[in-house]
Amino acid sequence: MSDSPSLAPLPSDFSQVVMAADREQREGRFETAVALYRVVLAKAPRYVEGHAKLARALFCLRRWDEAWRAFDVRFKLMDVPPNVNGRDSAGRPRELPRLVEGPLPKRLLVMCEQGMGDTIQFARFLPRLVEAGVQVQAVVPQRLFGLLRTLDPAPPCLPAETQASLTGVETWTTMMDLPLLLGLKEEDYLAREPYLRADPRRVARWRTWLDAQHGDKSGPVIAFCWRGNPEHKLDVSRSATLADLAPLAEIPGATLICLQHNATDEDLAGCGFGDRIVRPGPDFDSGIDAFLDSAALLTMVDRLVCVDTSLAHVAGALHCRVEMMITHDWADWRWIDHVDFNVWYPTLRIWRREAQGSYRDVAARIARSLTEQAGAMDTVGALL
Repeated sequence: MSDSPSLAPLPSDFSQVVMAADREQREGRFETAVALYRVVLAKAPRYVEGHAKLARALFCLRRWDEAWRAFDVRFKLMDVPPNVNGRDSAGRPRELPRLVEGPLPKRLLVMCEQGMGDTIQFARFLPRLVEAGVQVQAVVPQRLFGLLRTLDPAPPCLPAETQASLTGVETWTTMMDLPLLLGLKEEDYLAREPYLRADPRRVARWRTWLDAQHGDKSGPVIAFCWRGNPEHKLDVSRSATLADLAPLAEIPGATLICLQHNATDEDLAGCGFGDRIVRPGPDFDSGIDAFLDSAALLTMVDRLVCVDTSLAHVAGALHCRVEMMITHDWADWRWIDHVDFNVWYPTLRIWRREAQGSYRDVAARIARSLTEQAGAMDTVGALL
């Protein structure tokens, strides 16, 4: 990919300016960072990494419309950017145009992009299209069909894994284009009500299981996961280790439930508190649909403690309480830097790793907070 014109290298005489812009962004001076990136991009418009850094700084400034437009750079960073083909009246294939802004059409194909977490996060906007009278078809990973059927109203879904030529559709967009296409403002992003639902039958099943695990313990029920997709280019900084979560085992009476996909016996044996951990079993989330068992169990736990991964989006969409640990430097654009809130999920709290700290330090802060909250509740209960 380095030979592609869209990934042209930065001219050497601008490297110092980019370093300065990066420093300004890292230290939270985003206005200055934006100005410096724009100086560079005016002279090197094909410097894709600079466009990506500019988009991130604009997101951190909450200059949303500018940021969404700048975020188009993501397509230049993909090995296979999304495209949609239709057929004309003679049955010949033709590439359909992508819609980013403008009046809503009568029919619209909405493509997922990037990971499952991204799809779950932006699926909240699909019902707005349906309610606006648009005939929507959503292209999403087939494993998310079951979860996304709980949207209200839910559009029909097509599997992202299957290529097909479409008829009756004249234009398409992506889920991450929807805030700009729908003309949304920041106050429209927050999921003020749960927009996904857990399957009642699975809730009943996992309620029985959880009652057996929790027993008469008085402490909180804490679900956790510590790593995301190992194929993600930022996985090294996003993922923790199971040993980092050891402070959770010090919370009095806590029941610790491992929801980490592909966790091994070796993971638990080497963490130092494996005897405190319970696992739902090999059939958990093992069907053709993803996250249905997780969604059911998450509605019953007191907290999910996790890193930046798709399970955080599932819990946030359900309005389950989430304590999410993220890196200090260059966290993902959606978790706005240098603030402790997020604009997407009202039940999700962000915990940032200190510049020289570790995720174990973050887990210790979370454990202290949960212990203090439990103590406060006990005091209230005694007074009542």
